[in-house]
Amino acid sequence: MWGDPGVSEQTLILENNMFIPATTGGVTTMALQRAGLLRRLRAFFYGTVAQSAATAAPSKSAHGSLGGAILRFRVDANGRVPLVDLSGIGLMMYNEIQNRDGSPWATPQAIAANSLAQTTDLSVYTTPTTGATTYYDSYPFEIQFGLPVMLQGRQTELGLWLLQNQAIDLNVEITFNPAYVATGPFGAYNAGTAAAATWTVASSYVALERELYSVPLDPKNYPNLSWAHQVIEFSSPFTGYFSRFNIPRAGLILRVASVTLDGSNLVVDASDISKMQWVYGSNETPISRPGWAMTNEFEMDYNRLPPKGLALLDFYKWGEQGLKLVKNSEELANLRLETTYTGTAAGTQKIIIDRLVPVAAR
Repeated sequence: MWGDPGVSEQTLILENNMFIPATTGGVTTMALQRAGLLRRLRAFFYGTVAQSAATAAPSKSAHGSLGGAILRFRVDANGRVPLVDLSGIGLMMYNEIQNRDGSPWATPQAIAANSLAQTTDLSVYTTPTTGATTYYDSYPFEIQFGLPVMLQGRQTELGLWLLQNQAIDLNVEITFNPAYVATGPFGAYNAGTAAAATWTVASSYVALERELYSVPLDPKNYPNLSWAHQVIEFSSPFTGYFSRFNIPRAGLILRVASVTLDGSNLVVDASDISKMQWVYGSNETPISRPGWAMTNEFEMDYNRLPPKGLALLDFYKWGEQGLKLVKNSEELANLRLETTYTGTAAGTQKIIIDRLVPVAAR
């Protein structure tokens, strides 16, 4: 690893699959194996839905694959300190943000060039039909713990988590929605007239692969373990075409992403944002942007459109993967995100804060 000569061996370890616990969904948890310095969790959701009959076909969830199937995805240290806490739709949105090289939503050019069927891609979300049938829902995603950062002209990684410590457990908890709900979007399939559309628990799961570094023999060669990489989602109800969210005072803010849901929990396109403002102190406002400008920036930088509704302030990217433009929430008094809408009078703004927080010795 850059700047850390003692960390040289990368290992990939498969964890046990996290199966959906019941035909109606539910909560499943798993402690990661105690080994190495955790760099990334790479995951693949696969769901099978069996429908005994339907006179009118249901629809795919308006929140998409992960948004419909998963209510919450959490990674906690000792069951108390959250490192990752995202809704299913937040998990999909965050994966689009952190991966500038590609998107599970976009058909890879290689598939189009070779005239292969869409089902050969990793992302499959079957369109429902009537009668007795089986649907498939799959989606790849990942969570990065080690974050490349430029410090004093050298590239290193902050946020690596030491698992080779018997005092620390790292637990993954997934809350699955039902496979079908009559009123969406919190189910993989919604509406229609479905009968007994349920998860097939024996073949519905999240598979996890852990990417890690071996721990150096000499503690002097340990990488910087004084920071944890945290990705936390908050919900902020609003009325009057205006939302104000007070940013928690914790750590260095790398990114702030927003997804707005209307009163029916449907995603509001970012074009409805007349301005999103970054405000602190009495009324200092260094950033004030309309939704179209954030969408335009995303398309120029990622070479694809963002998911519907995503609005993003990316201080990490603006600082060229350094810390010179990130925001220290401990030093900025009265820090808040203020959003004004043109056509959405009331709803819920889901706000994802990507940050580095200092931690005690692990």
